[in-house]
Amino acid sequence: MRGGRKVLAIVAAAAASVAGSALAREVPAARAEGWSRTYVVEWYEPAMYYGAKDGVISPGTDCPAGTHASPDWVKVLMDAGYTRKEAEWLRDPANPTRSAVHGQPAMAFRGKDRQNVYDYPATATESGLTPVSGTIAEGLDLDDDASTGFTSPTGRKGIDNNFYKALGCWKTYRGPPRMSSGAQGQNDGMREGAWTIVVVVSGRGKDPLNDKTVEVGFYHSGDKIVRDGMGNVASDYTFSIKPHFRQEAIFRGETRNGRIIAQGVGNVVLRNPGADPELPLLKSKLELEMKPDGRLVGLIGGYRPWLPVYKGWIAARGAVIEVLTWVQMPDVWYALRRYADYSPSGPGGEKSYISYAMRVDAVPAYVMEPSGTTSVAKVKSYRAEAGATQLAAISSGQANSSGGGLE
Repeated sequence: MRGGRKVLAIVAAAAASVAGSALAREVPAARAEGWSRTYVVEWYEPAMYYGAKDGVISPGTDCPAGTHASPDWVKVLMDAGYTRKEAEWLRDPANPTRSAVHGQPAMAFRGKDRQNVYDYPATATESGLTPVSGTIAEGLDLDDDASTGFTSPTGRKGIDNNFYKALGCWKTYRGPPRMSSGAQGQNDGMREGAWTIVVVVSGRGKDPLNDKTVEVGFYHSGDKIVRDGMGNVASDYTFSIKPHFRQEAIFRGETRNGRIIAQGVGNVVLRNPGADPELPLLKSKLELEMKPDGRLVGLIGGYRPWLPVYKGWIAARGAVIEVLTWVQMPDVWYALRRYADYSPSGPGGEKSYISYAMRVDAVPAYVMEPSGTTSVAKVKSYRAEAGATQLAAISSGQANSSGGGLE
């Protein structure tokens, strides 16, 4: 952390001992503009309800047969037309074409007429990725219809989370909160400095816990997260917003007894913790709670394009992902396509988006304007401040995250 910011954090921390930890990041409510509280995200992951008692692969109410079983890869290759000898040789660790980094590239060529199933998943015969069969899910009611979807763990009806239905029994996503292998790997990257997300909550009323006009903003920061001696993300450090042309999300709503209920405003794009770096959300909502200890926890939901999810896993080396996570990648493509439940063009259009929810956990932090000299006082957009270089780079790669391409 830069020296000037460290001094600011120390001074603010001293004030916290007087004002109380939970309010240390709050701009005084006496200002005409209202109040604000600021945070840094310390963990976020897909909201995948776990219905077993313990263990990642154990049977549970979510997945009665347990985690989707590992394929017999020799049989998979033989079904694709390889002889047993060829299939066993492709899987043999002594085969010089196998790579510790990239796996076995030839694993891809098992589609019709030996086409690459990673690039052309429809050329592979679907073997079936076990879907979630339980009725409970975490998430939000995105379509405002309590008669459809799952029931939440607290009994709330109408929860829309077909991403969970499609992939919740896949080993990489399954497990108790913070315990799935996918979430751990992705959040470790964030905590080691790959990216940082800060959150600003601001309102116009006198009581932050009960305010009819509240906004929530999610922004990038160029400052790395700081970890304490126990390996946890430390509170009360200072982060400056780094404007991003695409990845910014603003929500507008209200607080009720400290619970924020809000809907997305305009173009909501978050930094995704998965293999695909962007998370655009349509019809987005959030429900977050400002805890007495200062933390901000809850859910963000919306409809996300499903094809970039598949492409992200392929880009992360399909052959390695398949073997390590016990899945055939074409089955992921088929599952996402099957359970996609939203079309941007209307009810009769192609369902290119799938309902989704993400857990968010943030700790108190000091958030500064991009200049690094002034504390953020309220939620606003910083997209216009993104540099021309960043704009050009993002525009050139926009097609990769648009959701189009594979057939």
